Amino acid sequence: MTNKKMWGGKGFFGLDYDFDPQWFLTDEQREIQRKLIELCESTLAPNAIESDRDSIFPRKNMEALASQGLLALHVPKKYGGMGQNHQCVCMVLETIARYGCASTSLVYTMHLLALSALLFRAGGNKEIEKVLRRVNKDVFIGTASYSDPETGSHFWYPMMSSAVEVPGGWKVNKKSSWTTSGGFADFYVTQTASPDFDGDFSNLSVFLMYADECEAMPSSWDAMGMRGNQSGPVTFTDVVVAKDRMVGPLGDGAFSNEEALDP
Repeated sequence: MTNKKMWGGKGFFGLDYDFDPQWFLTDEQREIQRKLIELCESTLAPNAIESDRDSIFPRKNMEALASQGLLALHVPKKYGGMGQNHQCVCMVLETIARYGCASTSLVYTMHLLALSALLFRAGGNKEIEKVLRRVNKDVFIGTASYSDPETGSHFWYPMMSSAVEVPGGWKVNKKSSWTTSGGFADFYVTQTASPDFDGDFSNLSVFLMYADECEAMPSSWDAMGMRGNQSGPVTFTDVVVAKDRMVGPLGDGAFSNEEALDP
């Protein structure tokens, strides 16, 4: 990458790279950026036209990102990921949105968010580790499903949710106001009131759910450039899951929010 910022074939009229976040990036991350810009121009941007015009979920673009290993961007290398840091995540998200496809950028953001919640408690959980190893290989797309319709889509107060301990696992009920990639994602990370909930909304728990366990109603988000993200309500009704589908310990949800999702 040259020191002189270009706009098409001409010198850029604004600030040069000396005043850019570029200097935060390693040589490896700059190469990731260079290849991603090429991918955006050759694949993501052309697909964005069809996706936005016809409200099509941008799975083709997610497959293209997987071809460069980017679905596991911040997943540790021991799980088959690239092991990149938050700076690289910010750069990749901005690059996709700027040069490629806005809907893809949102879908990809929520995918990384779901992975962050899993990574926070991945150690020793074989079910989570299995998902982490699949994301690139199988183009296994995730999303976070947290908002609650009872409280105007509030993130922290899942009043229309519950989890009950049953023999061998948990029975999960969850309603989300809207979920990016709802009905198109392969796995969902969701949050409910804990099984021992007593009215204290710091007592929340996180669960890993799969596509065949949810009812989704993708809706038309009629905003220019964003019509492909397919955000809509998602419901999990009396879904019984194994013990290891709880992400982290009982009551870990608030801590997970602070340490994994909010950052």
